[in-house]
Amino acid sequence: MPILFALVGATGVGKSRLSLELAERFDAEIVGVDSRQIYKGFKIGTAQPSSTDMALVKHHQVDFLDPRMVYSAGDFCANVKKLLDENPNQNYILVGGTGLYLQSLMLGLPQIPKIDELMRKSFEDDVAKFGSKSLYEKAKVIDPEAMEKVEENNVQRIIRILEVYQLTGRKLSDWQKERVGGIGVLPVFWLDRSREKLYARIDARVDQMMADGWLDEIHELAKTVPMDAPAWQSLGYRELLSAKDGMQVQKVLEDVKRKTRNYAKRQLTWFRWQVKSTVFDLDSCSNPLECICNLLKMA
Repeated sequence: MPILFALVGATGVGKSRLSLELAERFDAEIVGVDSRQIYKGFKIGTAQPSSTDMALVKHHQVDFLDPRMVYSAGDFCANVKKLLDENPNQNYILVGGTGLYLQSLMLGLPQIPKIDELMRKSFEDDVAKFGSKSLYEKAKVIDPEAMEKVEENNVQRIIRILEVYQLTGRKLSDWQKERVGGIGVLPVFWLDRSREKLYARIDARVDQMMADGWLDEIHELAKTVPMDAPAWQSLGYRELLSAKDGMQVQKVLEDVKRKTRNYAKRQLTWFRWQVKSTVFDLDSCSNPLECICNLLKMA
């Protein structure tokens, strides 16, 4: 198997830097497992690897997709399998925090019947006219398990849950338990650290994004990327675009920090229960690279 292992964990925990060191140690390329870093141009606010990092180690599934395109776990699996088939002798490391992508790749995809595009368009029209709140509440009643980690602004996911139920009469969460086509279980290393340190890192990273020019990036993207493009669902982009002055910007940034911390909590819960992994505490090792390498020897 060309994939050596997966390095996962909450946003901001420290995956990126360690993954570069591991990729160099194992002569591997990195496959991003992140549903936001896929979109071209949405670099700073999604914490895409820097141009320097991407020159140092080749990355896949990062900064490649038209912002107007919808991208699913199925698309991710198909692209990764194609990459593996075309490069059977290349080592890869999976790195990211989108657990659904990782789970789907390893265990396979649920065999949900193809959805009628007219049905999806009807839901999208409802959102355009009335907003997402009513559909959000309806989806929570229909499939509370699938909606457990879904926020109101995640329109794609809400519509997906509703359309599957309307077409098949079965909940999406039930379909997801019947999977085929996975590549098999991989060694998964889950990076963790104290909540206090994790949340401090998240807050600092948001501040660094602004220092790196996130606001300028957003306004440049708004000149060419339609506002209904899926990429705009990335946290903070629409909110900062609509901020009118410095006070509103600071308010949005505090909200982004809070929502990112909440997202990190959900990621921690997901990796704790949804995928078998070896937990690696970044706070307890002075040399994370060697600690991970030692864990790999024992895996």
